[in-house]
Amino acid sequence: MAETEPASRKIWEKSAWADAAFFLEYLRPHFKVFIPAILVLALTGGMTILFIKELAALAGKGIGGASGPAWMEELNRSVWYLIAIVGTQAFIAFWRILLFAKASERALATLRTDTFSRIIRLPMATLNQRRIGELASRLANDVEAMRETLVVTIPMLIRHSVMLLLCLVLILQMSVKLSLVMMGTIPVVIVMIAIFGTHIRKLTRRAQDDLASSQVVVEEGLQSIISVKAFRNEAFELSRYHKNLGEFLRTTIRAAIPRASFIAFIIFAFSVALILVTWYAMRMLNDGAIGKEELTQFAGLTGMLAASFIQFPELITQLQRALGATERVREILRDGIEPADEETAPRERFRGEIEMRSVSFAYPNRPDTAVLQDFNLSAGAGQRIALVGPSGSGKTTSISLLFRFYDPDKGEILIDGKNVRDLSLTTLRRNLALVPQEVLLFGGSVRENIAYGKPGASEEEIVAAAKQANAHDFITGLAEGYNTLVGDRGAQLSGGQRQRIAIARAILADPAILILDEATSSLDAESERLVQEALDKLMENRTSLIIAHRLSTVRRCDQILVMSAGSVLERGTHEELIAKPGGLYGSLAKLQLE
Repeated sequence: MAETEPASRKIWEKSAWADAAFFLEYLRPHFKVFIPAILVLALTGGMTILFIKELAALAGKGIGGASGPAWMEELNRSVWYLIAIVGTQAFIAFWRILLFAKASERALATLRTDTFSRIIRLPMATLNQRRIGELASRLANDVEAMRETLVVTIPMLIRHSVMLLLCLVLILQMSVKLSLVMMGTIPVVIVMIAIFGTHIRKLTRRAQDDLASSQVVVEEGLQSIISVKAFRNEAFELSRYHKNLGEFLRTTIRAAIPRASFIAFIIFAFSVALILVTWYAMRMLNDGAIGKEELTQFAGLTGMLAASFIQFPELITQLQRALGATERVREILRDGIEPADEETAPRERFRGEIEMRSVSFAYPNRPDTAVLQDFNLSAGAGQRIALVGPSGSGKTTSISLLFRFYDPDKGEILIDGKNVRDLSLTTLRRNLALVPQEVLLFGGSVRENIAYGKPGASEEEIVAAAKQANAHDFITGLAEGYNTLVGDRGAQLSGGQRQRIAIARAILADPAILILDEATSSLDAESERLVQEALDKLMENRTSLIIAHRLSTVRRCDQILVMSAGSVLERGTHEELIAKPGGLYGSLAKLQLE
């Protein structure tokens, strides 16, 4: 235990300095604003001490028995002098607050952008290991804690540090003996900060984790609100939230114990120091070692010193909380992201030839469970290839590998003869388009959702894509046409309408390779007819990979791959597979088509 503690302390100190350097890195581009703000802040702190000193000196002269016309004239001059100090301080304080806000808010806006940019570019393997609510909490709660530190805590620490230092210098000039009695508490406070600081920071970091867990429950509950209400599980979700929030509450209260102990000790120690200073000052006054005017100034400055000193424990606790939040944000920023490339590079259009050679793959969180084993696929430009088979056979996983959401453990994937690992992700994915079974639209307008396939598309292009997708008629029948808001995840539209918007989006993207993942399986007969017509137009002159359970949708495909347990059991055209005796496809066809 004795060997572990110093190592832990050393790690904490290293981490604290790293967090401080992290803050400064984001503030560096704004030093032209931030450094003047600090200087102005120090100036206002100094002016506060000057105000207290002059006010105490004026009061000391009055207590000392000064009177008469000369005294009144001096009093009037002093009053105007004090008003001038306060007015100047207020004017400077305005610019100090404005400069700090400009520097810190701009730095934090950059941090938020960098954090979201990192999250949105995380590989699918990493995203699947993290929960959406946790990532959202990092971007919201943790960055907000850092904001409070930059905007409030750090300025207050600087201001009180300047005031504390100036007070000490001035009271040392007045009476070394009294100052030493007052300063006797400072080493004790430093030791207490070292003792309590590590524990407080550890608990506040854990509290941030617990708060993120409660945020996960909120995100998941709202994302699946239909299921929540359908199963009448509002009370269950509330209990989940209450449980996670309870953990946060317990950790927060545990963190409050050392914080409260720290603050209580500081108050006690400093109060005792004030009592001793007052006792000693009265003895010095009685012995004539200090005058009334000097003592009044000393008392005023000591009161200001005490007021600043008592602020430090709470400010340091807030700083500890921000450092804990900073660690979590830095963890995200350290996570590996997908390979970067130039997203504005000229678009290269593929011919659409696909080859997957001896591909094997297991998900990173289940490395012992192979999802694909020695999988092979070959598609010529413009061909339609169908993947059929039971759930869990690896159909969707093969598409994920084509998009490079994951890389295969063995084998290689080629497009137009080039390994996809050698292609930029932008070039690759701009040549692919996916129409999934369950379309989750963004919460904006119909126009915005269609234009997502080609940001910046003209109105004519959007309308043309909607017409090809058999969506124009129903869109113009909506209350606000293309400006109609679709609601959260497209909840205001039917399944068939959402599918046609997804098809219009894919048409606008103009991909060389199209992937249809059970695109018509959940639709009624009329919606399926309209969607299928739109899909037939979309598949013209494109290589198409079609995942389907309904065999009626794959009859006209150039090749059908029948999959099971990650392997291809049969391949051929519909007619060839039907004619194969004892085949899996033939058995499925008898169940569905007869």
